Amino acid sequence: MKSIIRFFAIAILFLTGQNGYSQDPNFHVYLSLGQSNMEGAAPIEAEDKINVDPRFQVLEAVNCPDLNREMGKWYTAIPPLCRCKTGLTLTDNFGRTMVANLPKYIKVGVVNVAVGGCKIELFDKDNFEDYMKTAPDWMLGMIKEYNGSPYARLVEMAKIAQKKGVIKGVLLHQGESNTGDTIWPKKVKIVYDNLMKDLNLDPKKVPLLSGETVHEEQNGKCASMNKIIATLPQTIPTSYVISSKGCAVASDFLHFSAAGYRALGKRYAEKMLSLLGYKSDSPNEPFIVQAPVGFDQLDPTVPAGKIETISYDSNTVGTIRKATIYTPPGFAKNKKYPVLYLLHGIGGDEKEWLNGGSPQIILDNLYAEGKLQPMIVVMPNGRAMKNDSATGNIMAPDKVQAFTDFEKDLLKDLIPFIEKKYNVYRDREHRAIAGLSMGGGQSLNFGLTNLDKFAWIGGFSSAPNTKKTEELVPNPEETKKKLKLLWISCGDNDWLLENSRRTHDYLFKNNVPHIYYLEPGVHDFKVWKNSLYMFSQLLFKPVDESSFSKYTILGTTAQTNIRNAKYPQILPDNRVIFKVNAPEASKVQIDLGRKYDMQKDGQGVWNVTTDVINGGFNYYSLLIDGVAVADPSSETFYGMGRMASGIEIPKRDGDFYELKNVPHGEVRIMKYFSKGTNSWREMYVYTPPGYETSSEKFPVLYLLHGGGEDQRGWSTQGKANLILDNLIAENKAKKMLIVMLDGNLGSTGGIAGFGEETLKAFENELKNGAIPYVESNFKVATDSKNRALAGLSMGGLQTLYAGIKNSGMFSSLGVFSSGWWANNPKLSDPQYEFMKNNEKTVNANLKNFWISMGGKEDIAYENCKIMTQKLDQLGIKYSYSEYSGGHTWPVWRHDLFLYSQLLFK
Repeated sequence: MKSIIRFFAIAILFLTGQNGYSQDPNFHVYLSLGQSNMEGAAPIEAEDKINVDPRFQVLEAVNCPDLNREMGKWYTAIPPLCRCKTGLTLTDNFGRTMVANLPKYIKVGVVNVAVGGCKIELFDKDNFEDYMKTAPDWMLGMIKEYNGSPYARLVEMAKIAQKKGVIKGVLLHQGESNTGDTIWPKKVKIVYDNLMKDLNLDPKKVPLLSGETVHEEQNGKCASMNKIIATLPQTIPTSYVISSKGCAVASDFLHFSAAGYRALGKRYAEKMLSLLGYKSDSPNEPFIVQAPVGFDQLDPTVPAGKIETISYDSNTVGTIRKATIYTPPGFAKNKKYPVLYLLHGIGGDEKEWLNGGSPQIILDNLYAEGKLQPMIVVMPNGRAMKNDSATGNIMAPDKVQAFTDFEKDLLKDLIPFIEKKYNVYRDREHRAIAGLSMGGGQSLNFGLTNLDKFAWIGGFSSAPNTKKTEELVPNPEETKKKLKLLWISCGDNDWLLENSRRTHDYLFKNNVPHIYYLEPGVHDFKVWKNSLYMFSQLLFKPVDESSFSKYTILGTTAQTNIRNAKYPQILPDNRVIFKVNAPEASKVQIDLGRKYDMQKDGQGVWNVTTDVINGGFNYYSLLIDGVAVADPSSETFYGMGRMASGIEIPKRDGDFYELKNVPHGEVRIMKYFSKGTNSWREMYVYTPPGYETSSEKFPVLYLLHGGGEDQRGWSTQGKANLILDNLIAENKAKKMLIVMLDGNLGSTGGIAGFGEETLKAFENELKNGAIPYVESNFKVATDSKNRALAGLSMGGLQTLYAGIKNSGMFSSLGVFSSGWWANNPKLSDPQYEFMKNNEKTVNANLKNFWISMGGKEDIAYENCKIMTQKLDQLGIKYSYSEYSGGHTWPVWRHDLFLYSQLLFK
């Protein structure tokens, strides 16, 4: 009995010695050290003393009676944040940025011990006294405030901080006094290693962030030191270098100005936020989007689950097979558990996850943080054959086939065995399947076709064995009813990315809720471990589908990007990430109708994430110091009267203009000499599939663009050819030619106008130039029932003007987002007078007079509304269509989709 009492007494003393206080895991502490730029050399300005969130605190490292602050106590972090009379430091905006981007329940504290002008040797606890012998008197005064040892004071304060919070990182800014010292990284490592040892910290969980000195582009006097600082991660793998490029500097070119400290502090914070797993562009809804630093590191203080190998009798294979099993900490045989079946890749076996992914450590750490639902994880051998080892030619046909055969082994042999051996739930709601590479393909193949068995499915970097999604999800509505969670993830530089993208695209178009998670990376365990960390936290819990779009680090590259351009990127909720390399610019914006201010990072790259952008095609421009230019990363389009950038945003109902495996027509660029204008002009002509070999004469739709565009618009922005290809393949539209004309005419030097003169000029070109050329050079019918005319915006006015006056030439007119201007009676009144006098003729000639608008947000909506009321009064017959989207190409694509189905029938 005495021995038992003695054991517990020792245990209590041990625990008290290790942690005799209650740390708040939501109080994040950062140790800051260095010389004058960490100390703070800029004047503290008024803005720096206001609006400091009480969640941002400073642990005073010296006594400051004038500030009513006492060493070793916490205060709201109103500067100064180093000693009593120091200036603004980068830790100020570091902390402000951190609390602005972290959840409201997380607090941030800083401990700043810095000495202006010192070498890094001052913080070497074993050699600092030798260095102090050479220190000038003014420096000795500062050192005295730290009782003769800044390092000892930092450790002393850090231990006080650890009683309240958890140290998450070390911030360093030092190097000016060590300029040219090539062994500086090793000296920093000595200090860092001592901190880790003296404070019982794990360097894999406590990164070091080190900032550059004033950059060479700012004429920094010590800028040459930055080349040495850049090598620090080679010496300390858990260190990160923070760029100073572009940060405003003081007149001495050694220190930063107040604005420079704010910018540099923000950069420190942005790096730390990413290491914690947060995105720094969503301060209104902080959200972990990736595994934090140290998530896969063993923590001896954390309760551990158990790993064991089991053997089961496989009737499918006709042999005894093995699987690796993880049971959670505190596993109890009398408690029921859900099960995750976790599959390996083509070169692995039942031990691959264990050897390469450390799943037990990842899951143990998540359990300790209360982020995981207790579950059993089964890691089987997914190669269902008697010799299932990952040896020899792993791509041999029989071994590849064995991965397909594993479906039967899993469903008929392994799952029944697990449910007999362990106390687990046996319903689909408590069963998940996920895997990497080949195992990712298996998970999608087996899971989506067996939704009576699995409700939770994850594919990590799924391999080419993944079946087409049309096979896996033939009935999207039924799949939506049964799925709890479908997770698809991949690295952006993974050569197998297309498999994940293909699956996502189909699910997106069919509105099947899922998470499409892209991250920086290749085909390796760095990506797969992160996927397991993120995916596992969502299992066997209530699911909020509205949050799915948050779960990604990167967006999908826009299809309108030039070859190999990574940005712009489209996030799942249709927000867009833009990046522009313009290091010399002082202000950069993205103009998408609304202007977005971009922020410059340390590499001279400007960044912004927009609000949600409408699906379909959108024009945009860069504004660099006020000058509108095209984005060099994007394809350019003639619009807005100049070459501009464009971005194609995925649209669920945009399937009708997608490139599909159907017969395709051709778009021909035709130069012709117009007898109407007595000049050379250009038209784009779409000829339908089979045109060349056919002997028939085809009907023609003359299709007009809008103001600021030209004959290229309907082909490049409008995708007219793809719309007709798809409709013709489905027998929804007649085979026809589409002639896309340049509507820019008149005395305005090629710029389209809207007056009587330019409309009359267009009418003349249409009748005496374009139509005669087409009918002389293409196999087309030449009667009115085989001609149609349509146009958008300005082209709609041209259609109204030339079409109504010449209704005997056309069987159909299409007016998209247009209408006679209500405030221009000089132009419109004669048109209405003509219709009044020719009402019967117009109605008799036109089989289709089709008018459409982009909803009330369309800028032409009111004009069109007044016009249609006038047409009603005049007795002119027409049909009206409305499709929400405003005055934009997505609307006009849809207009052509509907209108073309009415023609020539």
